[in-house]
Amino acid sequence: MTPPATPHQLYSPDDVLPPGDTLKEQLEALGIPQADLARRTGLSTKHINQIVQGSAVLTPETALLLERAVGIPASLWNQMEAAWRTHVSRTESREALSNHLDWLKRFSLGELVKRGILPTKECTVDNLERLLAFFGVADPEVAESVWRSYRTAFRRSTVLKPDDYATAVWMRQAELKARALDCAPYDRTALLELLPRLRALTIQEPALWLTEVPRLCAQAGVAVVFVPAPPNSRVSGVTRWLTPEKVGVALSDRFKKDDHFWFTLFHELGHVLLHGKRLTFIDDTHRADDTTPEGDRSEAEADAFAADTLIPPEHAAAYRRLAQRPTPFTKIESFARLASVSPGIVVGRLQHDRALDWTHGNKLKRTIEITLSGDLKAG
Repeated sequence: MTPPATPHQLYSPDDVLPPGDTLKEQLEALGIPQADLARRTGLSTKHINQIVQGSAVLTPETALLLERAVGIPASLWNQMEAAWRTHVSRTESREALSNHLDWLKRFSLGELVKRGILPTKECTVDNLERLLAFFGVADPEVAESVWRSYRTAFRRSTVLKPDDYATAVWMRQAELKARALDCAPYDRTALLELLPRLRALTIQEPALWLTEVPRLCAQAGVAVVFVPAPPNSRVSGVTRWLTPEKVGVALSDRFKKDDHFWFTLFHELGHVLLHGKRLTFIDDTHRADDTTPEGDRSEAEADAFAADTLIPPEHAAAYRRLAQRPTPFTKIESFARLASVSPGIVVGRLQHDRALDWTHGNKLKRTIEITLSGDLKAG
């Protein structure tokens, strides 16, 4: 991934001079004193001198007067003035940003380099500008404010902790990747009809998940992307409406097992199908500061949706019998074939229901890893 250009890289002439310098040179070339130019334009000598010195703004009206008096088109005067004022504003902005370099240190700079967001680990204004451009915000205070508003939607504490900066990077990468995917307009009926086909993929090779999950979901207006979890981030997945007709769903490889991968996917799709478009749902479990308003059952509902999708109610009786005596593991594999789902998913469900110890049956799970390029590896 190519690091985003900083704003001044988009337009960075070697020297940006005030239009007054050009005016001074033109007056000398024509042999016109400033007092004479003032008479020709109807402006005061003081005002002409201020333009030459760069302390007065050269307005479009003044540009027309200079066009008539010295022959340089007004459009060029306007361009020179705009370039100069932009240069001045950028210089002032960079000076202000130099006071916020400590904010940059809240991120893992090595991880940002690894993800192609920054070119180096240096704590510089250039890198701060690059990071702000990556997040699409004006300054660190705006970034913190935006994240606090998002965290209200997450129904979580608004106190940022160190791992939340890693999570913010992950979420932004996921958002940009999801926005870039072409999707049909969101169609709830189409998404419901896709669920059996998505579930059937659990017994296929992960290489097929990489292409088929995003392809199928895009047909229903859901942009599914895979982004590896950064260190110190506990994020598993996120659901966020990008437009009224497009929802982004991102999955990480936090637990690196297929049961968590598929449960998270269907959990997020549960949010899409069951809950409103205004909220953002982020899943990073085992947080001491998680709070859910009384009466808000959205997470429990998404969990139930995922569980019932992976092991449908028609197999509930057989599953209960298995849960009473889950070993030997051949019984788990037999039930998985009956339910047409991967054995690792069955093991994960048994472990969650405490019918199987967390240390047992894990060999039936497939290990997965999401690379920085978005590929899936399986072990």
